[in-house]
Amino acid sequence: MRIAGTTQIYRLIIWLAWFMLLTPWANAEFLFYEEAPINYSDTKPNDPIAEMIIPYEQGNLGLDNTSEKAFLRSLLDKINVPLESQVLVFSRTSFQNDLIRPERPRAIYFSENFYVGWVQGGSIEIASMDPDLGPIFYRMTTPFGRQTKPHIVRDNQCLNCHGSSRTDGYPGMIVRSVYPNSIGAPIFGAGTRLTDHSSPINERWGGWFVTGESAGQRHQGNIFYKEGAPGEAIPVMDFGANLKTLGKAFDTSKYLAPTSDIVGLMVLEHQVMAHNAIVKAHLNTRRWLYIDTNIGKHIGRPEGQIGAATLSYIDRGANDLLRVLLFTDEANLEIWGVEGGKAFQKSFAEGALRDAGGHSLRDLQLLSRLFKNRLSYMIHSSSFDHLHPVMKKAFYEQLWHSLHGRGEAKIIGHLGDRECTRILKILLATKKDLPPYWKK
Repeated sequence: MRIAGTTQIYRLIIWLAWFMLLTPWANAEFLFYEEAPINYSDTKPNDPIAEMIIPYEQGNLGLDNTSEKAFLRSLLDKINVPLESQVLVFSRTSFQNDLIRPERPRAIYFSENFYVGWVQGGSIEIASMDPDLGPIFYRMTTPFGRQTKPHIVRDNQCLNCHGSSRTDGYPGMIVRSVYPNSIGAPIFGAGTRLTDHSSPINERWGGWFVTGESAGQRHQGNIFYKEGAPGEAIPVMDFGANLKTLGKAFDTSKYLAPTSDIVGLMVLEHQVMAHNAIVKAHLNTRRWLYIDTNIGKHIGRPEGQIGAATLSYIDRGANDLLRVLLFTDEANLEIWGVEGGKAFQKSFAEGALRDAGGHSLRDLQLLSRLFKNRLSYMIHSSSFDHLHPVMKKAFYEQLWHSLHGRGEAKIIGHLGDRECTRILKILLATKKDLPPYWKK
């Protein structure tokens, strides 16, 4: 009895330790991604930019050095990031704050694998998606900045914001709305917001330039403020909500496009939300299974068997990912929605995978919602393709039930039968890693 009692106590201690390790609130200040099995900063990345470092520093990348603008264009072309994705932020919320001004905004370009930030006369910031670590942050000097010697360095200082409570404690991306003054400095006393596809339009894009049209409440883009009473910001300059170009705000000839498209901004916000959710699900699964395997060794559990509590965590994580990719909490667009430029929409559609009927997860709706078929196109991204198999298995089970009307009502209640049918057909035609039961 003494031996049995000791074993039970031992198992209880192990279980409590395991519970504390897995519970997010128990480790609010603990950057788990810097510990085993992730070892984020100490692990050599395996993303596309890592392979470009030596060729770039040796001058063998073939980039156009005739001007800063030409250099940027050739870099985007090299890594297949569309220049039409350009959006412009003038708030000074980057490590290159001293270079950013409303008359010299920071340009951001994006694709499924990259986020590129550029401000005139500065370094180029690149976030490149690693299949196992999530976003890797780089700083790239150019022949036109303060440091003319070409090099690309991994910059983990970015994690001060991009791997903190602002990203829920995981390496991730941020889209932020602030109240900027006339030189772009945020009035922090008035508050700031992280924005995604669940944010109402009237809370988005403070500190950003926005072109295109929107109905309903006024967004916060294209406005300068001054500090008022404590906690208050007062508008002092408004370029207008429905702009075609930004020529009245600054010299657009120095940029690859004269626009900062409203639809591009909305797609960016969703993609960041989806990327962050995928990375969180992947890293959590690696961590949970690592802890579970070590505990299994101590309690004599058969190798390869996953504990019931860990499976429960994985199911919950799959549920969280499902909410994001199915747009469960998406904010409704008002009246007739939004209208952006044709350039971004055409470029965005070029990457679409379609079923026999021509339907795609990239089909935009722009009236009551952003997309026609509300399953994120990010399910086709390399980040999702490399999602941990155990998490992917749980996710596909929940998604299958949801699209057949058997999922949780709070997650799928916004989807109609016809929309679910379209999504199913698109997935069956375009996803090669679906479990066999999907095809039956």
